[in-house]
Amino acid sequence: MKKRLQFFAKPRIQIKYVLVTIILVLITAFLSIYVMDQRITHSTFAENLSRGEISALIHEVRIGIWYVLGIVLIMALFQATIFFHQLVGPVVALERIVDRMADGYFGGSVKLRRHDELKDFARKLELLGNKISEEVNISKRKAREISDKIKNLEEKIPEGDFAEIKQKLDNLLVFFKDKE
Repeated sequence: MKKRLQFFAKPRIQIKYVLVTIILVLITAFLSIYVMDQRITHSTFAENLSRGEISALIHEVRIGIWYVLGIVLIMALFQATIFFHQLVGPVVALERIVDRMADGYFGGSVKLRRHDELKDFARKLELLGNKISEEVNISKRKAREISDKIKNLEEKIPEGDFAEIKQKLDNLLVFFKDKE
C-alpha cells in the first residue's frame, strides 16, 4: 500500500467540490424550512392554533431542521473530503504516468492505495503503457535491422544518395532513441 505524502493533492479541485457540497446542503436546508413553513401554515391542523402557537411550532421545527442539517453538513463534508481524497489522489498519480509517457517512458506500474478510486483506469493505462513499450521495442529492433542493412549497402550506393537515405532514417528514428 502506497502512502500519500499530502492529504490535499489538488486543493483547488477538492475545495471546489467540498464548497459545492456545502452549497447543496444549505439549499436543501432552506428548501426544507420553506416547505415545512408552508405545510404548517396551510394545514388543517394550523386552523385550530393561534398565531403565537403556529409561530412557536414553526420556530421549533426550524431549529430541528437546522440541527439535522448541521449533522448532515458535517457528515457530507467528511464524506466529500474522504471521497475526493480517494479520487483526486489517483488522478495526480495518473497524471504523472501520462507525463512520463509523453516524455517517452512507457511501461511500469501504476501504484494506488487499497481504497483509491480509478483502479480500473489505472490498470488499463498500465496495460496501454506496457503495450506501447512492447511496440516501441519491436520498432527499435526493426530500425536497428534496417540501419544495419543500410550500412551493408553503403559501398553499393553512391555517397550522396547514401548520406540522404541515412539522414532520412535517422530523422525517423529520433523517437526511438533510448531514454535514460
